[in-house]
Amino acid sequence: MIKKIKYNYILLFLFIVSCGYQPIFQKKEVNFAIGNIESIGNEKLDKTIIKRLENYKSFDSNKKTLDLEINTKIEKFVSSKDTQGNPKTFRIELSTMLKIYDSKKLIFTNNFLEISNYNNMSSKFDLKTYENKIENNLLEKISEDIIIFLETLSI
Repeated sequence: MIKKIKYNYILLFLFIVSCGYQPIFQKKEVNFAIGNIESIGNEKLDKTIIKRLENYKSFDSNKKTLDLEINTKIEKFVSSKDTQGNPKTFRIELSTMLKIYDSKKLIFTNNFLEISNYNNMSSKFDLKTYENKIENNLLEKISEDIIIFLETLSI
């Protein structure tokens, strides 16, 4: 039994090592640097995204420097109501419009949208706490999508 477990671990290790796995956000070299980041939308939401992009700020003259304009907005909708007309489920939509400039010239525009549905809770405090968690998760996902988008640009 122990021999079989050791064999499985060795096989798993060899599979992971030989499959060419690389973490997405651990790339050593990127072909761009972020210069200025301008926030237009919801300041609190934009700051969270900007904080994730700070790692890509560099003033290396060998890299292409991009300026970003971020416009994030959040909307909350009632998806369904119960028989008394009280909200039963909600939907949060978090959208970010990203504009990429090179030497004051607009070169790319992209929209990122994340949606989450959730049920109403009896405690409004718990509901607000849960909404904040969902909001943070959606912001993390959009931040990752922006980073992947920037890394895949062929500039």
